[in-house]
Amino acid sequence: MHHLATDGTKLADDDSPILAPLKDRKAHQATDQIFGRIDGSYVPVDYVSTPMIERDQLTGVVVSFNDITARHRSEAALQQSHRMLEEALLQLKTTQQQMLQQERLRAMGQMASGIAHDFNNSLSPIVGFAELLMKNPDLPRETTQTYAQLINTAALDAASVIRRLRELYRDRTEGIVGDPIDLRRCIEEVIALTQPRWKNQALGQGIGIHIDTRVEDVPRFPGDAAGIREMLANLVFNAVDAMPAGGTITVRARPDGAAVRLEVSDTGTGMSDEIRQRCLEPFFTTKGQHGTGLGLSLVHSTVQRHDGTLTIESAPGRGTTFTVRLPLQDEPQTANAKVEAPASVRPLHILVVDDDPIVRMSVVAQLNTQAHTVEIASNGREGLDRFEAGRFDLVVTDRAMPEMGGDQLAATIERSAPDTPVIMLTGFGDLMVARGEHPTGVDAVVSKPVTLDALSQAIQKVTACR
Repeated sequence: MHHLATDGTKLADDDSPILAPLKDRKAHQATDQIFGRIDGSYVPVDYVSTPMIERDQLTGVVVSFNDITARHRSEAALQQSHRMLEEALLQLKTTQQQMLQQERLRAMGQMASGIAHDFNNSLSPIVGFAELLMKNPDLPRETTQTYAQLINTAALDAASVIRRLRELYRDRTEGIVGDPIDLRRCIEEVIALTQPRWKNQALGQGIGIHIDTRVEDVPRFPGDAAGIREMLANLVFNAVDAMPAGGTITVRARPDGAAVRLEVSDTGTGMSDEIRQRCLEPFFTTKGQHGTGLGLSLVHSTVQRHDGTLTIESAPGRGTTFTVRLPLQDEPQTANAKVEAPASVRPLHILVVDDDPIVRMSVVAQLNTQAHTVEIASNGREGLDRFEAGRFDLVVTDRAMPEMGGDQLAATIERSAPDTPVIMLTGFGDLMVARGEHPTGVDAVVSKPVTLDALSQAIQKVTACR
């Protein structure tokens, strides 16, 4: 028996599921069934079948059904939309990853530009004063000593540029910790270090620039002396650029309550309100290709790291004044203590391993002043051969070297001669300390460039417990 709808649709055969549920004498609802029409087409329906009962006997069935073709089409469209949405989401994630990669590359480019900017500032006096010493070997001893001291200060400031990469790893809750800063000395050093720019170079262009200092007795405060010098140098360079026809730069420093007030003024072209509001933005510059847009942003960054404030007063044609206010933070106990000179160490037989011949020469010269006997090797493999062929009290090694690196050399020495201390002298030192890296067999890590005091203290430390 077939059950037909009034429109000619064949509903089901006798064994259709329509009749199956009638045994329970309740209405039965089914969905998503496919029914065939007499013309051979098919239509999706849902329906309700209700039994007709008389005297406990089934006398008929009432079937109500509904064509759900439109709903099926809607569901198909919804599924297609869902697939399209998933594809769009996947594309969005891919694009996001590409944008993140581009942002990382941009940030690396900015960092590289900043490092190059700072290095050039620090290297300028090194090159300048070194040339003066080489071209004028008969300079008075006092002048030679002054130039050598300035070269040393500039070199250490250049090293601090790399040291600032520790900021990527440093706990942001840490404050600025350092030796007490002598602001008067910082100002004097910066004026001398920047002299090739504001005096010599300016005079070569027919421009006269004068610097006037007015520094009162300013209390010392703990902080980053290299950062303060860098900040002052950038303010001086900015003032020089603002005075294309020459003028006067005035540097003032005085106590200001529980802070130190530092002012750098110029008699230059000044700034409009729009430029003054944007001049601290990284990479904002009015100097075109001749400017990096980094100088004043680095000034602002240094002030912030010292929990200070920076204000700018300027007007077109009336010059500019930068006012920095640095709080006198409580000095750490170690800041008041005098730095003790490293105790004398008995003459040692030391193996120095470094692939850079100039670095080897420098380290050997430093160690020779302490009466040590020194042998050298140009890489880790050669260093290991020399170590195995002799008896050494100490090994000083670089980290990145051809054939065998410092990590592998130190680990090998640790296995064969665990009582021999190893000092790793490396340009990665600050980053290693910041990340808590401690290679096997290394007793102390010292950053390049190394001072004689730092090297002597490390030797004292690693040999004291042997």
